[in-house]
Amino acid sequence: MQGLIKGFQRIGQDILAGRNIESYVVTIIALILAVAGVLDDAIPDNWKMATILAALALLLFDSTRPETEIADLDAILQDRGDFGAFHDTIRDARELWVYGPSSINILRDVSHIKREILDRGGKVRFLIQDINNREGMAFLHDQIDQTTDLENSLRMSLDILKNMSKWGNVEYRLLPYCPGFSLVIVDPYHGSRGHLVLEVLGFRNDLIADRMHMEITPDQSQHWFEHWVKQYEVMWEAGQMPDENQRQD
Repeated sequence: MQGLIKGFQRIGQDILAGRNIESYVVTIIALILAVAGVLDDAIPDNWKMATILAALALLLFDSTRPETEIADLDAILQDRGDFGAFHDTIRDARELWVYGPSSINILRDVSHIKREILDRGGKVRFLIQDINNREGMAFLHDQIDQTTDLENSLRMSLDILKNMSKWGNVEYRLLPYCPGFSLVIVDPYHGSRGHLVLEVLGFRNDLIADRMHMEITPDQSQHWFEHWVKQYEVMWEAGQMPDENQRQD
């Protein structure tokens, strides 16, 4: 009896939520036909045939609905190793925007940026952490892995960016605090050529490779692609031009 009550409760919940309506209608029709089979003379044959055709029509309509697929998050949310070499990410790019606490993993080998973008008249922007903002640096130390010499990486990055600015259209600014993610945007305003990689820093991840990444293109989601492009622009406006004469503590 209790099982029967639960069954009726489930049916009621499905109906209220608009689920499996066609199946319940066909079930009711089948029950009516079963009763009609017992009382053969009570219902005219043309009514029986119309009922059968209606049930078949409902089943056929239900079969045309697109299947509900469960998204494979493991294919969307990846780690750094899933994205391959950085020079493949920027191949034939016209514009590159980067934010990373130090971005040293990209800046260690900038020959690809020079060859693929700057030598072809492209544009590059980098945002990195302001090493002289003590509160921001203290906060950042709790976000990134503890195996990195952050201050040394920042000094190296600033030196590299200063030299890069001699190669072409290179701009860089300092952000007062870390928003909790890194961002690489390629060709933000070049239509379907554009794509971005968003990296979530987390809290004291042991290794850089443990950080969750996702890639977004305009074809996948114009809304979220534009959202993160605008987010970078806001960050850029909040960034400060580096004072070349200021001592980097």
